[in-house]
Amino acid sequence: MLKSFAAKLSDIHTHNPDAPANAVINLDRNGTMRHDRLYSVGWHPWWGEPDMEWVEQTAADPRVVMIGECGIDKLRSPLPIGRQLEITRSHALLAERLGKPLLLHIVGAWNEIIALRRSLKPAQPWIIHGFRGKPELARQLVNAGFYLSLGKKFNPLVPDVIPPERIFRETDDNF
Repeated sequence: MLKSFAAKLSDIHTHNPDAPANAVINLDRNGTMRHDRLYSVGWHPWWGEPDMEWVEQTAADPRVVMIGECGIDKLRSPLPIGRQLEITRSHALLAERLGKPLLLHIVGAWNEIIALRRSLKPAQPWIIHGFRGKPELARQLVNAGFYLSLGKKFNPLVPDVIPPERIFRETDDNF
């Protein structure tokens, strides 16, 4: 189901509000949605304490096709890891409730996100965006049920070790 949906997309994750109509634009907290676009919405770990009311209200809009970008960033988030995990869990439960994939920003928290996925046993796909890791980590994530989205700076050895139905493309240039 996710792959057939994503096959229609030119870009699964961008921050460019003028991206083509078949791209998923990550809506930031100050953005507005246009009627002819697709969006993802979530609270980025760099933003600090979340406004989950805004996330939940915005996520219910039919133009929002993914929940996120959300996640855990051990290098740049102002919040402790435990709080970031709680926020990510809230996003994951929202994704389940709305029946939408979860788009994840993960930096240095691979064990934590794998453990969270195992504990929640989600029905909705979880996509690691901007994956730059090594092939061994890619295999571990795919075996744990994740999908991977590759941007401009991916490890060139990674696409060969991931099943084609588990890879997406993106143009996120915010990192």
